[in-house]
Amino acid sequence: MVAGRAVWLSTRAPACEYRLVPAPVADDTILVTGFGPYHEPANASGELVQSLRSDPPEALMYLESRLAFEVIHCDQSSRQSEHESLETELQGLLERYTPVICIHTGQAPPNNRVTVEKIATNSFMRAIIDPERPVAYWSNLPGTDGLKSVLEDRGIPAAYSFYAGQHLCNHILYSSRYFAETRALPHRSGFIHIPILPEQVTGYHHKSPFMSLAMSRRALSLVVSHVFETFRNEHRRIDEKA
Repeated sequence: MVAGRAVWLSTRAPACEYRLVPAPVADDTILVTGFGPYHEPANASGELVQSLRSDPPEALMYLESRLAFEVIHCDQSSRQSEHESLETELQGLLERYTPVICIHTGQAPPNNRVTVEKIATNSFMRAIIDPERPVAYWSNLPGTDGLKSVLEDRGIPAAYSFYAGQHLCNHILYSSRYFAETRALPHRSGFIHIPILPEQVTGYHHKSPFMSLAMSRRALSLVVSHVFETFRNEHRRIDEKA
């Protein structure tokens, strides 16, 4: 299969494929999402996204007009309500912003490093999301293969993963890719797992590793900048060939 298409059996990432599209303009939006509290008072991804929205770091000021930070809140009363509320909120954000890039984030209590997810599967809470949909989608976030080095070169522990779990984190990447494919939406999507915050260790995750909010802010800022610069360079190459 080619990049940007659903994968069925192979776990080997396909080669990149570029489409001839217009060069980015000032209103091209980068949507960055996190999750609100999920069965506990805080969620590290939601806290991170809220922090970046209320106090953007200097490193992202040149992208201020393009960035949209949003925290997604899901109805936790049942598996079905989580599924439906997630997809409803996500669709609303995609319609509101029409982003060209979606960087979704979530917390991973077992992880001691920032983890870049490579793939999302048609599975949620150990059941199929929709049997009519593809088995899986690769992340097609620009610059994914360079993110680990970008973070580690700045002293931030990082890793790649080929399993995003069975909860909302996997689901949002899968749904984001599915909506782009089936509705001809322009965005490219990826998912970043971040460790929990120190204050979450004392309250709920007593044996979990953690990462400070300051380091998580630096990490996600580096991710956003790298992804955008890769995206912009891809479009420059396309324009030169056109």
